[in-house]
Amino acid sequence: MTTSPIVSLRAVSKRFATVQALDGVDLALRPGEVHVLLGENGAGKSTATKVLAGLEAPDDGGIVLDGDPVVMRGRADSIRRGVGLVSQSGSLIGGLTLVENLLLTHTSWFARRSTAVDMLHRAADAAGITLDLDTPAHALGVAQRQLGELAIALAQGARVLLLDEPTSALGPHEIGGLFARLRQLAESGVAILFITHRLSEMRQVADVATVLSHGKVSLHGSVSETDDDTLLRAMTGELPPRAVERPHRTVGPVLLRLAEVTAAGPERVPLRSVSIEVRGGEILGVLGVAGNGQRTLAEVAAGVLTPSLGSVQTSRDVAYVPETRSDGLLPDMPAKRSAVLRRLTEPAFARLGVLDDRAAGRFAAELFDRYDVRPRDPEVPAALLSGGNQQKLLVGRELDGAPRIAVLHGPTQGLDVRATEAVRTEIRHAAEEGTAVLLVSSDIDEVRGLADRLVVLFDGRVADQFDAADFDATRVGRAMAGLPTTAADHQ
Repeated sequence: MTTSPIVSLRAVSKRFATVQALDGVDLALRPGEVHVLLGENGAGKSTATKVLAGLEAPDDGGIVLDGDPVVMRGRADSIRRGVGLVSQSGSLIGGLTLVENLLLTHTSWFARRSTAVDMLHRAADAAGITLDLDTPAHALGVAQRQLGELAIALAQGARVLLLDEPTSALGPHEIGGLFARLRQLAESGVAILFITHRLSEMRQVADVATVLSHGKVSLHGSVSETDDDTLLRAMTGELPPRAVERPHRTVGPVLLRLAEVTAAGPERVPLRSVSIEVRGGEILGVLGVAGNGQRTLAEVAAGVLTPSLGSVQTSRDVAYVPETRSDGLLPDMPAKRSAVLRRLTEPAFARLGVLDDRAAGRFAAELFDRYDVRPRDPEVPAALLSGGNQQKLLVGRELDGAPRIAVLHGPTQGLDVRATEAVRTEIRHAAEEGTAVLLVSSDIDEVRGLADRLVVLFDGRVADQFDAADFDATRVGRAMAGLPTTAADHQ
């Protein structure tokens, strides 16, 4: 007998200006079930989540909760009804700690800070995560913010969890732990909606899959009874191209060098005497469990953060894709302005400090076409693009023109299968053109497939480094855990 849904979308449609984000979507979330929502960037996944969470009102159709039609009158109303959200863009107030963010709900049992702390600790234990309750949210890494939002949702009494790409900034160990806890939460009766682009993750955790394509449901069925090719065709209409093998590249002189760098950055763990160098035409991959100094390293290498000790050899021509995509965009302005941020000093785009809007529009249109940014309208505010399309815009802008140095922090996070491979191809092309690429990612397979050399950070220090040809999963895992990685230890 099929269990009745806790909450459902019934024939929901939603339009933003010229963009039809949802078109007659049906979606049912049942207790005890992990329901994965798949689709290309811009397919409508995040919009469906926002409608369920009360952040967007449907133009047509509606929401059914516990068998009765309801109108979600904003986020506070959906929280009261038991709908928890971990959003792709994040909803925490940056200047407040996780405890203070929770206290903003103003429910009677949070009247005291000590009660809120206790509830967060219990929620974190239920989810199998460790929280930093004393640091403002803006100073936490993406992974810590996402996990903090999950704990807050559980502390608020969520019986429906909406998780919009919660693993995009997590390492393999963290992902495995999260999935184990999600299964436990589902078994306790929680209904879970899980958005991901990684089919391997879907196989690990989900019971049911729904695929959106251009705002419509193109497939719905049991995960165990649906093969990957069927899902990919439902998402894209075709199978994605095969990954290209890493070509041999000519390596030039050192373009980026950090020597004995110590820096206190946005993470609680500072960099401690870190030395790395990247040559022109080379891709150096940086791995580590989130919060071990990767974000600080990227910001120092990009020139955003000045180290307290050590030296940095760099260039004026540095491309930078930050960990948090909104840091690299002008969300409330037309997307064409975000597209030309790296070129504002060029006469073709600005004269006497005034932007040439027509030139920006032409350049943005070409960039949108090359990187498949949808919709193909540079006048649309960047904030109205889906998270994946914002990421494609950001990566395309930074890699265009083969910069001398490219610091890329999670360049494919939030991208669908096809867009991920397209971005990886562009990264390889940049290296072939002589760019020194520093690739920081939580995706071990991505780093292994792209990088010529790898560095593993633990507790703000270089725990290990080696050529990609010498990659060993056990060795990497030990280094990420802070364990010795000598040959005797990992053979």
